[in-house]
Amino acid sequence: MQDYEYLIHLIYCAVNETVPDEKPEEVSFKKVFLLGKAHEVANIAFLSVERLKQKPEPALYNEWKIYYYFSVERDSRQTEEREAVVSAMHDNGIRTLEAQGTVTKTLYPSPELRMMSDIDFIIDFDKLGEAMEIMRSLGYEVSQKQPVEFDAVKDGRLVEFHTVFFTDSMYNRKERYSSALNEPFSHAEPSDGDALSYYLNDTYFYLFSVLHIIKHFETAGCGIRRVLDLYYLKKAFCDKYDKAVFDSVIDSGGFSDSCEKLFAVEEMWFEGAEPEIDLSEAVSDIVRSGNHGTSGIFTRNNVRKDEREGIRFPRLKRIFGFIFPDREYILINYHEFEERGYSTFKCRMLRILDKLRKMNFSHAVAHIKEILKSR
Repeated sequence: MQDYEYLIHLIYCAVNETVPDEKPEEVSFKKVFLLGKAHEVANIAFLSVERLKQKPEPALYNEWKIYYYFSVERDSRQTEEREAVVSAMHDNGIRTLEAQGTVTKTLYPSPELRMMSDIDFIIDFDKLGEAMEIMRSLGYEVSQKQPVEFDAVKDGRLVEFHTVFFTDSMYNRKERYSSALNEPFSHAEPSDGDALSYYLNDTYFYLFSVLHIIKHFETAGCGIRRVLDLYYLKKAFCDKYDKAVFDSVIDSGGFSDSCEKLFAVEEMWFEGAEPEIDLSEAVSDIVRSGNHGTSGIFTRNNVRKDEREGIRFPRLKRIFGFIFPDREYILINYHEFEERGYSTFKCRMLRILDKLRKMNFSHAVAHIKEILKSR
C-alpha cells in the first residue's frame, strides 16, 4: 500500500464512520500527514487516526492533533471574517452571492472538516469599485488582476470578489467554462429574511461546483479535498438537481470525460466502487497536484490542448509564449507599464530585463524542460 492510499483509507473511514485498519509497515505516518496537509484533508483524516490502536509517535501525533484544532480555529476565524464582510457589503446596499467553500462546508458533518483557502463572494460588476473601497476601509490591501474580480488581503487572510462564475480567459487563453455557465445572479434567489444575501438554487449550485472542480482538474490539477467535495455534493443533491440541465451543460461543453473520471475516482475512494475505466493518470494527477495544482500538470494539459486544436509545434509555441508573453499577461504583474502606455514590445523587453536582474534562471530552465517533456 502506498502512503496516499492509506490517507484515502483514513478519510474513507472517517466519512463512513468505520474503524480504520492499522497502518501497514510500508506506510509512513509522517508522509501521510504531510500529504494530508498539502491537500487540506489531514484534519478529517485525524478523526480516523484517533481510532487507531497504534497511533503515530507522540510528537507527530501531537502535531496532527494541533493541525485538527487549527482547522477548527480557522473555521471560526473565517466565519467571523465572512460575517463582517457580508455586513459591510449589505450595509452599503451591495448584494452578495456565495457559491463556493462557505456553502460546500455546510454539506460536511461539521464545517471545520472542510478547510477553505480563502473566502469567495460574487457581487454585481457595477459594484466592484465600491466594494474595493469598503474592503480598504476594513483594513484590507486590495489588488485587481482582472477587470471582473479583485482580491483583498489582511493579516495573510484572503477574500476574493468575483462578478462571474468563470472569467472569459485564463493566462491569455479563451476559456470554455465561461461560455458553459455564467450570469450568476440569474440562477440565484435571495435568502429568507435578507434580500441582499443570495444563494444558487440546487441545480446551479451543484452544476457550478462540479464545473469548478473540473476546471481545476483540467487546468493544473485538483486535489483530494475537491474529490471529497464531490462525495458530499452528490450525497446532498443527487435527488434535488435537474439532471437534464446538468447533463446538457456537461455534454455540450465537452466536459463529459473529465466529469466521468472525477466521479469514478470519488466513487472508488469514498464509496468503495470498482472503476470501469482507467483512472491511473487521473489518480496520479490528483495526488501530486496538492490543493492548488502544479505547473507540470498545467503545462502538459495546455500542450495537449494545443495538439487537439491542431496547433503546429505546440511546445515551441509554449516556450515562445513563456519568454515573450502577451501584453495582458505582463500587465498582471507590472501595472505601471499600463499606466505609462508601453507597447507590447517595450513591455516584453522590460520584463526580460527585470527577470535578468533577478537572475531567476533555474526557474526558467526548469519550466522550459517541463514544456519539452510534456506528453
